[in-house]
Amino acid sequence: KNEFDVLQSQINPHFLYNTLDIIVWMIENEKQADAVKVVTALARFFRISLSRGKSIITVRDEIEHVRNYLTIQHMRFKNRFTYGIEADESVMDLASVKLILQPLVENALLHGIDIKRQTGKIWISGNVSEGKLILIVKDNGRGMTKEQIRDLFNSHAKKTNGLSAVGIPNVKERLELYYGTQGGMEYVSSGNGTEVTVFLPAIYD
Repeated sequence: KNEFDVLQSQINPHFLYNTLDIIVWMIENEKQADAVKVVTALARFFRISLSRGKSIITVRDEIEHVRNYLTIQHMRFKNRFTYGIEADESVMDLASVKLILQPLVENALLHGIDIKRQTGKIWISGNVSEGKLILIVKDNGRGMTKEQIRDLFNSHAKKTNGLSAVGIPNVKERLELYYGTQGGMEYVSSGNGTEVTVFLPAIYD
């Protein structure tokens, strides 16, 4: 439990600082409606992040958490990417270790997609198959080599060929600590994008 708590506390804090900077800029430029939208999303984001100290939340909250993250980033990057979230209603009340999807989406957005040169797309989906809860994050970015994927899971490789490893080893280790061999994640990538699949037991919160 101590190791799990330490891992969960290592979520990157820079997102908060960047978002506060965006809010200040919006207020200074009299974009009050946009500032309210970002502040609202940020408040909901941290409400779920804290979850009264709980480590396990519903898939519904996990998806709401990543939706608020994407709302903020969509405004930060001035609509230079699109996203879609599709999850069967049957998965919404299932249990998940919290803060699983957001680090995967963050990695896709900041390192998989070159939003300065292309229109990025991110898809998130959730379903149940053979007693497993399956969560998928997919992007249309530059893709990764097998070596980059291998290094992405290495907690000591902070940066490999321009790809940040922050967050990915954290997610993998928390899944394995909590679920053992019943939980994990897999990356599949090509020149047309990357798809990461998270699997864990389909149990109710």
